[in-house]
Amino acid sequence: SLWAGLAALDATFPPDLGVYGRRSRLVLDRDGRVIGASLTPEGRWRVPVRPEAVDPLYLRMVLAFEDRRFYRHPGVDPLAAGRALGQWIRNRRGVSGASTLSMQVARLLEPRPRTLRAKLAEVLRAFQLERRLGKREILSIYLTLTPFGGNLEGVRAASLAYFGKEPGRLTPAGATLALASVRR
Repeated sequence: SLWAGLAALDATFPPDLGVYGRRSRLVLDRDGRVIGASLTPEGRWRVPVRPEAVDPLYLRMVLAFEDRRFYRHPGVDPLAAGRALGQWIRNRRGVSGASTLSMQVARLLEPRPRTLRAKLAEVLRAFQLERRLGKREILSIYLTLTPFGGNLEGVRAASLAYFGKEPGRLTPAGATLALASVRR
């Protein structure tokens, strides 16, 4: 059956989560505050963070800007894809994108040149990530791997570097600045 074939493909070609596992090592004081960190082997500041440790305003802003229907789609947003396709047909070029957070995570985990073939691979990986990991873990990966310029990856690394505080303590202005600093 189709589902058995898809399950076999999923088992044969699992997503590579290696980059997500290569994180900066943190040095904490006795109260759990970060007092030092090391670079990843790739020379990045990549500090893991869970959604519940990030300011709720920042999370709402990310979802509003990047993927309004994140909690309601299976990895690909058919409404956004239809809108983007319609705009492409009318304008003969891409006007707006349809990438969901799940598709962006697929691209962050396995960067590829931006081609139609790469977009198809992102779509397939997005379905696979949703099935294997679920929304909370996908959001954690996104929050940890999103580039913020230079060698900063993830909202926690950016918040510590830019503001000297954990992302759960972002002010509205800090949350806005952090979101504006994301490199797309």
